[in-house]
Amino acid sequence: MTPERVTGVLETSFWTAASRAEVAANCLDLFEIVVPHAVEREIRHAPDPTREFPYATLFRHLRDRMQDPPEDAPPPLSLFGPGEAEAITLAVHLKVRLLMNEYRAARFATAQGVRIVSVPAVIVRLCDHGTISKRAAHRKLDLIEPITNAILIEDARELLDLL
Repeated sequence: MTPERVTGVLETSFWTAASRAEVAANCLDLFEIVVPHAVEREIRHAPDPTREFPYATLFRHLRDRMQDPPEDAPPPLSLFGPGEAEAITLAVHLKVRLLMNEYRAARFATAQGVRIVSVPAVIVRLCDHGTISKRAAHRKLDLIEPITNAILIEDARELLDLL
């Protein structure tokens, strides 16, 4: 059984880690994803226009399953990178979760009252719901460990051990 989807604003770090962990498509079962314009530009941007990163290819194929931000979206923060800055203000504006895997900006957003969902948290949830095995969950955490804050990885591993 698929759990009820909740709305979440996508941030670039989340998408790249979710793709690397092979759970990006699963996120469409869990979230109604809103994509800020700056995040879309960051994901689609490649230094060499003749190439496309795998996470960008996946995004291109799944983009029509995601929502655009509303017309009345607030301007981005003057802090952080463009994707983080726009995603945080949009999540505050919409009063929804922020899908983010960047630790420093996530701490700032939490202080603004935003609920953060990281890729390690998604992996734990998928395991808890029986979508993936514990072994697969640990493998997925291994895949994102180089690009994810150690605290998030360790917390996820501890939760997996409790399941």
